Amino acid sequence: MDNNKQKKFTLPTIGKVEQNVLSFIQQHLLLIAMFAVTALALIIRFMLRENVSGDAYYYLLPWYDTIKAGGFKSLSQPVGNYGILYQFCITLFTVLPMKPLYTYKLFSVIFDFLLAAFGMHVIMKHETSHRELKGVLMYAAVLLSPIVFLNSAYWAQCDVIYTYFCVLSVYEMYRDKYLPSMILFGVAITFKLQAIFVLPFLLFCYLYKKRFSILYFLTIPATMIVLSLPGIVMGRGVFEVFTIYFDQTTTYQQMTMNYPSFWTLFQNASLDEFYQKFHTAATLLTVAVLGVYMVLWIKKKIPLNLRNSFSMAFIVSYTCVLFLPAMHERYGFIYEILAIFLAFWYYKTIPLLVLMYFTTFGTYSHFLFAYGIDSVRFAWFNVLVYVVYVIYLHKQMFKTTESDDAPKLSQPAKA
Repeated sequence: MDNNKQKKFTLPTIGKVEQNVLSFIQQHLLLIAMFAVTALALIIRFMLRENVSGDAYYYLLPWYDTIKAGGFKSLSQPVGNYGILYQFCITLFTVLPMKPLYTYKLFSVIFDFLLAAFGMHVIMKHETSHRELKGVLMYAAVLLSPIVFLNSAYWAQCDVIYTYFCVLSVYEMYRDKYLPSMILFGVAITFKLQAIFVLPFLLFCYLYKKRFSILYFLTIPATMIVLSLPGIVMGRGVFEVFTIYFDQTTTYQQMTMNYPSFWTLFQNASLDEFYQKFHTAATLLTVAVLGVYMVLWIKKKIPLNLRNSFSMAFIVSYTCVLFLPAMHERYGFIYEILAIFLAFWYYKTIPLLVLMYFTTFGTYSHFLFAYGIDSVRFAWFNVLVYVVYVIYLHKQMFKTTESDDAPKLSQPAKA
């Protein structure tokens, strides 16, 4: 057969419609990626909706039933050991046409997305290069973190709620917005006592900046009272807003509660006895370590730019959880979120972040899935990660100048 007479076949070319679709994808790639992350995050949380954790089975759901039986009148007395604000939220849950387990989880999941969106906002606003890409990665890092979705969608816990307001408080303090910072912190601690791990950072800013009165701190209890008004109106005493937290501090009588703290390294068969002997010393040691950091930061005159503010909040919250007695595995949630911010500014901390999350996931698995772990070994990992973080972050803070990383810097006022 004559080769010239053979029919020639050519590959089909891209049509106009296909070209338009590809151009649209290319032009809106990051937006599409954000929607894909959102969809994946929602699917993960939807798949975990039916899980009933031990906390939900023994505490959250029985509290819901008790509150639903009493209606809004149940606010006149404590149900469970959470603050009045969260009890009021549960009261609102009871009027929703939804399974009680779903309402708990949905409430926390909403704050998963709020926290991720705020993280994206901070990164996009303050980064100087590849802002949109880094912002979307921050959004994904929060929403797809196993620590985040296990806490809210699997465990039905509310740690993301107070953490969200704590992060906002730290950010507003960096911006010299002192009143909003105090109010936001007041909202955080009204939801949960563990927000107090950020309080040392706010106290340091007061000592260091010398730009606002100590009376600003009265905003915190004032905010707590205002947010607890539904319970107060129904008959709860004003001081109960605060005493319920004092009661929580004596609920657990062990040096460690499944958190791989510094004290786990001294674990023995009688943790209750160990607590009775050393819990006061542990608290004083924590205060001493925080005091050393603050003196060091003041003497070195470290600028309170954005990165340093988040680094300091990370260090003080990590220090509190690592050295205080009776810490649960979930109490590290605040510094674990701050660590994600730091990973975007200091890439060398990413391996530390991975190790930290490995440790946390192990302790979560121990509680949620009855997975056996070597608690002492996990404690060594945790202490090592803490020490390396502190050394590295201090090196970065010591060499910080006014031209570094922030639109504005907050220096202490001259005497």
